[in-house]
Amino acid sequence: MRSVAVLQPYLFPYLGTFQLARQVDRFVCFDDVAFIKKGYIHRNALLLNGESHAFTAPVKNVSQNRTIAEHEYVGEWQPLLALLQRAYAKAPHFEPVFEFVQRVLLDADENVARKNARSMAAVFDYLGLPFNHGFSSVHALPPELRASDRVRAVCRAEGASLYINPTGGRTLYDAADFERDGMTLRFCAMRPLQYPQASPAFVPYLSILDVLMHCPPAKVVELLDACDLEP
Repeated sequence: MRSVAVLQPYLFPYLGTFQLARQVDRFVCFDDVAFIKKGYIHRNALLLNGESHAFTAPVKNVSQNRTIAEHEYVGEWQPLLALLQRAYAKAPHFEPVFEFVQRVLLDADENVARKNARSMAAVFDYLGLPFNHGFSSVHALPPELRASDRVRAVCRAEGASLYINPTGGRTLYDAADFERDGMTLRFCAMRPLQYPQASPAFVPYLSILDVLMHCPPAKVVELLDACDLEP
């Protein structure tokens, strides 16, 4: 079965997104959908002084009337890099992680979709794992296709027989719709997990950068596999 995931491209997203990408043959960045201003495309959180600390990467002229692929970052990355140094300078794996993060952020291409995809690709490269990915915009789907219809159209264009989605999308998708298109629907569920952090109590759902700063690559790969595919 050819497994596919279709998800908006996020900037160094949380562990669950990488678990999903690890489970599929093809990860499609859903870049031809509207940029949600209050979404997490350009936002996430790090661990600072033992607590979750939100950050936002500035984007030029954000509009929900344009797609993610039609947006560009402002290119002011020094505040985020400085925040990473403040938060993780003493973390055991700071230097190699900071090095590749800096390369991603300072790359001259500021397109939001492409830079976010590169942020994921750089993580998999650091871990020594493959990351077969692409962009939904290459399929030039009709703009009137929405929600589940659009996702299934992407899957058909990608030749998928198995579609895997995060568990948060259970209310959005119906297995019967996928079955009519000759596909199986499954959900990727993260198991309860923790890893060493510089915090008195474990803080979950931070950017993957928190995992990478605190854990060696082999441990991170173990965490990527700490998930289950559910109906």
